[in-house]
Amino acid sequence: MSEMTKPVKTRFAPSPTGFQHIGGMRTAFYAWLLARHYGGKFILRIEDTDQERKVPGAIRFILEELKWFGVDIDEGPSREELRAIGEDYPDAPNLSSPHGPYIQSLRKARYQEVANQLIKLGVAYRCDCTHEMLERERLEQMARREVPGYSGYCRTRDVPADKPHVVRFKMPYKQEIALQDALRGKVVFESASLKDPVLLKSDGLPLYHLAVVCDDHDMGVSHVLRGTEWLPTAPLHWLLYQALGWEPPVFCHLPVVLGSDGKKLSKRHGATSSDIFRKEGYLPEALFNYVVLVGWAPGQGSNQEVFTREDLIKQFTLEGINLSSGLFDYNKLIWMNGLYVRQLPIEEFISRCESFLTQAGLPGADATFRAIAPHIQERVKILTEVPDMVSFLYKEAIDREIDSMLQKGIDASKAKEMLSVGRGALQNLPDFSHSAIDAALRPLAEKFGVKPGPLFMVYRIAALGKKITPPLFESLEILGKDRALKRFSETEQLLG
Repeated sequence: MSEMTKPVKTRFAPSPTGFQHIGGMRTAFYAWLLARHYGGKFILRIEDTDQERKVPGAIRFILEELKWFGVDIDEGPSREELRAIGEDYPDAPNLSSPHGPYIQSLRKARYQEVANQLIKLGVAYRCDCTHEMLERERLEQMARREVPGYSGYCRTRDVPADKPHVVRFKMPYKQEIALQDALRGKVVFESASLKDPVLLKSDGLPLYHLAVVCDDHDMGVSHVLRGTEWLPTAPLHWLLYQALGWEPPVFCHLPVVLGSDGKKLSKRHGATSSDIFRKEGYLPEALFNYVVLVGWAPGQGSNQEVFTREDLIKQFTLEGINLSSGLFDYNKLIWMNGLYVRQLPIEEFISRCESFLTQAGLPGADATFRAIAPHIQERVKILTEVPDMVSFLYKEAIDREIDSMLQKGIDASKAKEMLSVGRGALQNLPDFSHSAIDAALRPLAEKFGVKPGPLFMVYRIAALGKKITPPLFESLEILGKDRALKRFSETEQLLG
């Protein structure tokens, strides 16, 4: 990492024009980890200058998701700032705002001030060209097979400040611009490809380029981590820093996140928004761990994949980020989530299952669930699997996968006999514990000339309904003797 003369300070600066894609959350994770690794600060800034595309609830979503992931914020929008834009969340964190506002729509005066400064420096100018004029110019350029872009008509016109106008930056002609990127090293651009971009709109609100440079400078950001799609505009930002005499931050343009088909991750691949992963029963610590690994590794020779939060903070550096795009593998995420589920203390596991149980219409963490919880924790990978795994305990009538009961050497008649004999063995048990149930049923495999597995599958389908269930004997114990015998009898009748 490039040495800086100022402390490490990173930012996450989402636009509330939609709900955060998992690739955007990865940027936040990397920025947060870098700040924490160097003992620096992590700030949140809301880039809401595109008011027409602003989505209601998007700012609340950002705050709630960062909290869910355990990403704490050192500086960001205060409650007063949120109220000022009509986003009054009683549970919003009361963040420190020493360089506020941290919401761009509240910084309009500052952007106008910097735009006027650039005009005085001679590197920006006012432009009053109408939409019709610009469209005609664009069509003429296309007819000449030129790259469309502003011609610079207003560069020398000295448009008065009291006339409706935008502010444009004077891009230097035929000047090669070389930038240092933390991942790519030296990157060379030809500025001719950028034609006098707009910095300030006619309504006084900035475009991204002016706002981001101004904000990062004012807030003391030392490292800018953002998607590689912003790399083509980096020369403009660098030129703005030079014109204003400000020290630019370290730029790090992150590769995109790809789906299994090698294309940019999108909804066609499955869940992409972090709240969908939450609703599907993924643990925030598992998702955080996995997303960080999509494009980063701790170093050569290390095969470590499961990290504590403290491990990631200790080991994370920009040097570990891979220049090539990372592949988001849903199967690997499910595997990793299963590891995290099994590592939870039992009370924590029960607590995290509660909302999924109640959403499925089940009682929640009652005594019955508490009894079965240790036996299902080892078998589920995501928490949405839990209700289906335990529903047999709460239903009087269950559906049964009868076809799974009938295997080689076990037809309906033999399965019926197995159930009858098994019911008799259970009926005589004074102690309906799982060990007593095991001792009563296991010897029946030899009696019927089959291995224990197929025999137990008959009993599993009869009492629990499905092939994939918690352990059979423990489930029967929790189900209770009367209900177990009733289900054996019901299944005998189903078999004719």
